[in-house]
Amino acid sequence: MSDRLPVHGFVLAGGKSSRMGTDKAMLPVGGVPMVQIAVEKLRSFCSAVSIAGNRDDLASFAPVVHERRLEAGPAAGIEAGLRVARESWAMFVPVDVPLVPAELLRRWAVQVVSAGEQLVVSHLRAQEDQATFCMLRAEVAAGFTEVLNDGERKLTRIFDRAAAGGLHVAQDVSALYGDDSPGDEEISRWFMNVNTAEDLVQVGRTQVSRER
Repeated sequence: MSDRLPVHGFVLAGGKSSRMGTDKAMLPVGGVPMVQIAVEKLRSFCSAVSIAGNRDDLASFAPVVHERRLEAGPAAGIEAGLRVARESWAMFVPVDVPLVPAELLRRWAVQVVSAGEQLVVSHLRAQEDQATFCMLRAEVAAGFTEVLNDGERKLTRIFDRAAAGGLHVAQDVSALYGDDSPGDEEISRWFMNVNTAEDLVQVGRTQVSRER
């Protein structure tokens, strides 16, 4: 029996990397480009995986879906993914948060897929909103575009409006593990974002320390 879920996974790789000063997607963590790390995590449980962003140079890792908007941030990639999603659910993860475990993403996907038809949007929360980690039903694509056309750019507000009466849930990460939750400090490390060269060094050190 297939262990893949009815979820189309998308890696958000449309950022300009302005703070880093170089392409973040191809920066290595443990010798592996961050885009490859993200793609492989999604492939472990998603039925299809793509990269959202105007980045044809990344097509060797997964099919690339082009964004229509240039100044909408991660919302542009989410819109692009929803437009072509091949499953009822689309999951989005940012390319520059390489320490988030694949097991966390899988647990989240299982819970969302089995939640029932009322749930239409879910995003992760770990002490604070991690809105770029989100799952949306493909059916909200038109509503998502409509909200973007109105000029809204804050993801949580876009989710609320695009849900159009359906449930939008901020999923607490620790709740996905119950009594086995690793604790706030470890979860915080999972969501370390790589924006600068110093961040990259710290993420690399964290990965090495966890592997010992």
